[in-house]
Amino acid sequence: MKTKNLFWGFLFLTIGILVFINNFSSIDFYWLNIWEFWPLFLILAGIALLVKHEVIKSVIVCLSAIVLGAAVFSTFKSGWEHFREDVIVNIDNGIHIKDMDESGMDVKIFEEDFSDESKYASLHFKAGAGLFKIKDTTNQLFYAVTKGYSQDFNLSRLDEEGNVKINFISERNGFSFLKRKNKNSISLKLNSNPIWKLDLDVGAAAAEFDLRNYKVEDINIDIGAASLIIKLGEQMDSAKVDIDGGAASIEILIPENTGCEINSDIVLSSRDFQEFKEISDDIYRTDNFESSVKKIYMNIDAGVSSIKIRRYSVEEW
Repeated sequence: MKTKNLFWGFLFLTIGILVFINNFSSIDFYWLNIWEFWPLFLILAGIALLVKHEVIKSVIVCLSAIVLGAAVFSTFKSGWEHFREDVIVNIDNGIHIKDMDESGMDVKIFEEDFSDESKYASLHFKAGAGLFKIKDTTNQLFYAVTKGYSQDFNLSRLDEEGNVKINFISERNGFSFLKRKNKNSISLKLNSNPIWKLDLDVGAAAAEFDLRNYKVEDINIDIGAASLIIKLGEQMDSAKVDIDGGAASIEILIPENTGCEINSDIVLSSRDFQEFKEISDDIYRTDNFESSVKKIYMNIDAGVSSIKIRRYSVEEW
């Protein structure tokens, strides 16, 4: 067997076994101890390139894949536990991101004026790491408050005949994931009048996007090693949601009166799609999908992730 096949096979096998055990039991272990051994992967990979004996080379390749797989899982496991401990709290009506202590932080405000001519709007938001929220509305078109020790964001705007494009992009990321020195947070507010397209690209983050009060027709979320909570509303008759997640914990809430179809590409992930039925391979629908006037079309592409989707009634909120 080719060594590259052995490498990928043992890599996925290691990650899969650890995820499977984690989903059905509690692994009581300090995972940062494993992460600290990740340079061993480079050492083994280097030895494998130098060794000519095929059997010995195959053994070393397998060991390097196991080490890398354990390191990848430890990054997700320890990072998610740290995020969970630091910024997420369970309350009666759902899971929310905690507010953060502002002591000693640089606080900046960014805003763009709203015009009645702005019928359509798009937001491209890109940030490497931190705590991110979209919540509440504003009389401005766009309003953001950033808090942190090392942040530098660039805000730009382009108006094109009733369609305004907002770019809010991080130019510098001050973050130490495993040492828990992440103290950057961003709170965004949008105007509820335009029809929005959202392109949200975040890395190692804890993010809560509450979109119930906005007219959102297209949402694209690219998230890395992170926790994502997204609440979808029923302002539009049709909405498209694309989520690309790496090592992430994802929770999505959708209105119970809205029909929803999920097209999923989920390999090494646990899933919990409440009140959905599998129509065909990797395609799920709510019972009311065909009869509902309002529909959500969702595509989920996830790596080593935990994904939960549940429906809520308007009265809950």
